[in-house]
Amino acid sequence: MGAGVAAATLLLGMMTGAHAATLLSDDFEDGNASGWSTNGGSWSVATDGSRVYRQGGTSSDARAVTGTASWTDYAVQARVKPTAFNGSNRFAAVLARVQSSTSYYYLALRSNNTVELKRLDGGSSATLDTASVAVAAGTWYTLKLEVSGSTLRGYVNGALLTEATDTRWSSGRIGVATFYTSANFDDVQVTTGGSPDPSGSVSTTPTEEPPPGPNVADGWASVNAWGQNGTSGGAGGPTVTVSTAAAFTEAIARPGPLVVQVQGTITLPGPMHDVSSDKTIIGLGSGATITGGGLNIGLPIDNAVTAPPANAVNNVIIRNLRFSGWPDDAINVQMFSHHIWIDHNTWTTGSDGGVDIKRGSSYVTVSYNHADGTDKNMLLGHDDNNAAQDVGRLKVSYHHNWFDATRQRNPRVRFGDQVHVYNNHYNDTGDYGIASTEDAGVIVEGNSFENVDDPYHLGEASSGPGRIVARDNCFVNSGAGQAGGSVTPVPYAYTLLPCARVKAAVTTQAGAGRIGVPDPDPTTPTPDPTDPDPQPAPGLVGWATQNGGTTGGAGGQTVTVSDGQTLADALESSSPLIIRVRGTLTMPDKMNDVRSNKTVLGESGAVLDNGLNISGARNVIVRNLTFRGWDDDAINVQGSTNVWLDHNTFDGGYDGALDIKRESDFVTVSWNRVQNHTKSMLLGHDDGHTADRGKLRVTYHHNWFDGSKERHPRVRFGDPVHVFNNYYNGADYGVASTMGAGVLVESNYFENVTRPTAVGYAESGPGDLVQRDNVFVGSGAPESAGDVAAIPYEYTRDAASGVKASVTAGAGAGRITV
Repeated sequence: MGAGVAAATLLLGMMTGAHAATLLSDDFEDGNASGWSTNGGSWSVATDGSRVYRQGGTSSDARAVTGTASWTDYAVQARVKPTAFNGSNRFAAVLARVQSSTSYYYLALRSNNTVELKRLDGGSSATLDTASVAVAAGTWYTLKLEVSGSTLRGYVNGALLTEATDTRWSSGRIGVATFYTSANFDDVQVTTGGSPDPSGSVSTTPTEEPPPGPNVADGWASVNAWGQNGTSGGAGGPTVTVSTAAAFTEAIARPGPLVVQVQGTITLPGPMHDVSSDKTIIGLGSGATITGGGLNIGLPIDNAVTAPPANAVNNVIIRNLRFSGWPDDAINVQMFSHHIWIDHNTWTTGSDGGVDIKRGSSYVTVSYNHADGTDKNMLLGHDDNNAAQDVGRLKVSYHHNWFDATRQRNPRVRFGDQVHVYNNHYNDTGDYGIASTEDAGVIVEGNSFENVDDPYHLGEASSGPGRIVARDNCFVNSGAGQAGGSVTPVPYAYTLLPCARVKAAVTTQAGAGRIGVPDPDPTTPTPDPTDPDPQPAPGLVGWATQNGGTTGGAGGQTVTVSDGQTLADALESSSPLIIRVRGTLTMPDKMNDVRSNKTVLGESGAVLDNGLNISGARNVIVRNLTFRGWDDDAINVQGSTNVWLDHNTFDGGYDGALDIKRESDFVTVSWNRVQNHTKSMLLGHDDGHTADRGKLRVTYHHNWFDGSKERHPRVRFGDPVHVFNNYYNGADYGVASTMGAGVLVESNYFENVTRPTAVGYAESGPGDLVQRDNVFVGSGAPESAGDVAAIPYEYTRDAASGVKASVTAGAGAGRITV
């Protein structure tokens, strides 16, 4: 340990510009705690399976500190096992940017089933963020506290649970601590440069990432390592279209970047055909097929090579192909090949593996593929004797794949660490799903297992056990799975779909033919641009996507209006209309009715000085308007469904800026700005209107509540209401949940907000409110209570730390092109 601390500065110098640097590592197996200084408690190196750093007292607070005061941006991680709590609100913690024994940031695992991100300043503590997590004495947890500039993030067992912004300290040492708690600490690591993506867009909340677009690899294939920044395949090179075996094999082996488009069915002479670096191999249309042979990505096998050679094959993309009848493997990746993306393919029958990855290969993503009834599906790691090539490598992401009645190896992992298996669907698996062996580290999260007796386990056949961290998986008529050990979190950004929705998403999106590659058959009909069936509005997310979706006036005529009476007449038309508003308009009434199937779209600088009443209507969109000086409400929604209110500015008026009430439902309120106003957004008419129960399902995201005082929103009855990625500054209160409402408040940025979240308000009784991953700057403590139903739609949330910048840059009228 002492040597590790002493070498930190040298190591940083050697690794400048590298992917990650380890500043400190201590597993206490040397039997001492050299380099650590303690304050309080009873510290010793003891044994708990392996050697650990133990704090044995429960009668005071205690801390142990090490490292260098000049460390700035880093992540400190430790395995922590509380062994006894002396009270109901005690904790064990990891520390960052330590100034003294009374000043530091810390991530505390508390006996009251919470984790708290806190600041201790001169002995006075402040809670920056908190989240619920089950905590039990005698259980190991992995705590990680990441400090980067003013951004602080806290992880428990790899999940990002707390996040905040604080500028009190920019550098300092690290440590571990207890508060009236005895605990064991082990595997302390401090790293810089290789921690989760600094944008903070990693999410373990119910979100989904759409299928990647052309040449946009994610997961491990996106990581900058081994001299390659991400995976772009043949981008920048010429494009060739091939339909014969001879043309295909020549193209994939040709030096230099190349996009190879496969047309029709190509029968290869078998068994394996080499692919050179910088290639995109992509099937045209939905029927491009490779049969009779497979693809080999990698140099010839050489056991004497134990480090990545300079000429290792790299930067290869294989997409939208069907594989059948292969005599060896469909796809084989070997000999330190790296930055490989295998996406949206289908494989059915063949002799051996569907996709095998081995012999030191790494930085690979396998996504949205359909393995249809195969036996030996995906091997990761050649054999138990290949540690020299594989240890520290085989970094692979498997996500959104459909393992459809496969038998085994989905994947079978040796040595690989961190292997990330998430949001895949397994059904009718014959033998087992995932096996972690030979000390591999596998994260298994958010997957769907249906009719799988053995979803995942440690060890397989003669191979010794590995490690599995499993979380947030769903099991239908399936076994429970076997997990154990810890795995370091992956370093890239990703989003996670709730496991209950994985089956539907994967079975409709995985496999060849599911991405937008042109069909080469000219006889195939192309979509008719005059087709009257309107498509969902681009950019719309949230509740307005449900109940058939929201398209506004799509399919109807487009009219442009520049006076108030003409606008009022158009709004009351019984026909679908797209109404473009030009100039500053005064309509005839304080509130002007809007009928169904309307899109109201402001041209640049469009202003209304009275209100819109969306009453008893369905399918209405209002975008890019500035409302100023209204006499009643700017927008009132009542008794209406499927309404999208987006990119508007509300600049001071008499009553509500945007009120939604009286059994309205399926509404999205996005990217709006409220300024110079007090009563912002009411949701629910009054405490006596119980007919709102089961309705008022509204999404509020990326809105800027700019000095508005209250109702952002104030919710009665609605459940679930979803409030995410909004920016609040200078408010009396942010979100209030009352009268049995259920409100999920996540990844928002609260700045100078006296009461960011409220349970109950004024004379209204309490509702449920779950708040998580929010940032609080100069604000009061958030209130929360109860549970909130799951969000049923797809969405991606930004990290709260970046919300202020993105919302102030994008919210309000004039920020979209019309």
